[in-house]
Amino acid sequence: MTAVALGGAAPAASAVEAHRDLAAASWPAQSLRPTAEDVRDLISRMRADGADARQIQEFEQYAERLENPGAPKGGKSILGSGTIIRKLVVAGLRHGGVWAGKIVGKLHKESGNFLKRNGGKVADAIEDVESWSETALTIALVKAGVPADIAKDIAMAVMLVAG
Repeated sequence: MTAVALGGAAPAASAVEAHRDLAAASWPAQSLRPTAEDVRDLISRMRADGADARQIQEFEQYAERLENPGAPKGGKSILGSGTIIRKLVVAGLRHGGVWAGKIVGKLHKESGNFLKRNGGKVADAIEDVESWSETALTIALVKAGVPADIAKDIAMAVMLVAG
């Protein structure tokens, strides 16, 4: 009887996982990219938290670039797009805000709740990961004590934003 019950549960679990993977794959990645407004919201939160002034300045320059994509890029150059997005992801997880809320909203409910409660822990875990990939981020999160299924969800969401 137990074998029959477990035999019926396995396909159901696989179907749930397949649906979850399909839903994640269909997220519009562009909608997760930060807008100038998102970056400015993050900057205001960072200022309120007493964050690093140099990083705030980098983010201000990036917000200006987002607002005026065709403007000449005179003055000091800011970081490359991939690097600035990674820094924004870490800062967003650490300081919260509208954009971090968009990322959390795309996660499985349990993973989103974990991220809301532990954003700083997640930011600390991924901040120094050299080569960002879903696998590398998942491993870093698990090593930091994040449950494996939640770590996978968070890593997938981060890669949709940073990728």
